[in-house]
Amino acid sequence: MTATTLPLVTRARVHLVLSLGARALEAAAKFGLYALAARALGGHDAGRFFLALSVVHIVSTVARLGLERPLTRHVAAELAVGDGAAAGRAMLTGSAAIGAASAAAGALLFLAAPVVAHDLLRQPDMVAALRLAALIVPLQNLAYALAYALIGLERGAAGQLVMNALAPTLSLTALMLGAGDLARLLIAYAAAFGLCVLLGLGCILGERRRLTTPPGWTPPTEALPSLWHGARPLLVVEVSQASLLSLPVLILGALADPVSVSVFSLCSRLSMLVTTVVLSLGALSAPVFARHYRLADWSALRAAVRHNRRLTLAFCLPLIAVMAVGAAPVLALLDVEAALGVPVLLILLCGQLIFCLLPSRDVLLAMAGEGGILRRLSLWQLAFCTILCLAAIPPWGAVGAALASATIWIGGAVALAVTARRRLPQV
Repeated sequence: MTATTLPLVTRARVHLVLSLGARALEAAAKFGLYALAARALGGHDAGRFFLALSVVHIVSTVARLGLERPLTRHVAAELAVGDGAAAGRAMLTGSAAIGAASAAAGALLFLAAPVVAHDLLRQPDMVAALRLAALIVPLQNLAYALAYALIGLERGAAGQLVMNALAPTLSLTALMLGAGDLARLLIAYAAAFGLCVLLGLGCILGERRRLTTPPGWTPPTEALPSLWHGARPLLVVEVSQASLLSLPVLILGALADPVSVSVFSLCSRLSMLVTTVVLSLGALSAPVFARHYRLADWSALRAAVRHNRRLTLAFCLPLIAVMAVGAAPVLALLDVEAALGVPVLLILLCGQLIFCLLPSRDVLLAMAGEGGILRRLSLWQLAFCTILCLAAIPPWGAVGAALASATIWIGGAVALAVTARRRLPQV
């Protein structure tokens, strides 16, 4: 290894450690938040809290307009060919569009809260919670836009902190300091994302020198498609994926009692700690995938895909094993009865196992500009998820929701792996 490459390798390792550290902080903070919220709010209000977050998740995803991954791709790919100014323009365009759409979506959710609570969720006491949750939408999405830009700049640790780790950490702190009712917890959650926005802006300003194009720069022969060209199909993908996470909770909320919603939500969010690690490693790999694809460096792209899979297995398999073996005591910390929660958690972990065996194929396809095929796969997943939830939840409740979710995770992972193999034979 040469003296030139050694610092690069060292920086990459430090970058990886910091990014995973941010995700570890997120996992610990979320576990603490869920455990303390379940005990402080009780089963009924905890169910309403998770239901409100599920609604926010769907509304926020729609309001991001599918621009997240195209934003990362454009920033990384333009920097790879030396056009920092184009990367800056993509960053500004994407962030402004997401901010404007999110402000409108938050206002709409605030106004529509009575309709959503009465007619969709069939829980009239959710109106106030939904109106407070509407405050989260614009702040969360601005933080996400800045985080995806930071990931494109290969500042993954900062991006993970802004997007994922800081908000639950601050919310947990607020809960420990006395925000022990539903209203104050939702306000604290929104305020936490406001601080994330400030941190993200500071990190972006620290990178502003990279967002210029040097004199005499020669543009590549093939230009990237516009940011909106990539966003159109990926909007459908992002909304579908958000629906896959939230749909079982929403259908369960309409057909079952709040305690069942709370049990499934806690088990689902616990199993999603595995997804958190997979997505973190995928986010770290996204700018690398985009750069190598832009430069048509296929051997480097293959190596990056293999490296992503090795890291995913190394981190996720022990995590799954620990949660599976210690399901009962872990759920006891969340104030969930073992008889109710253990079957749900084990079923969900089966889906997560397959997901981590075939990781980041959606990221690879998105960074290669294959949004159209991702859109078709996501719509099929959403259709099957709806059918499975409606079939399984009425007879089996939370267990049925877990069966539907795990089946969709497994089917989606396999379909993405097969598609990536066919669409990108070079990899």
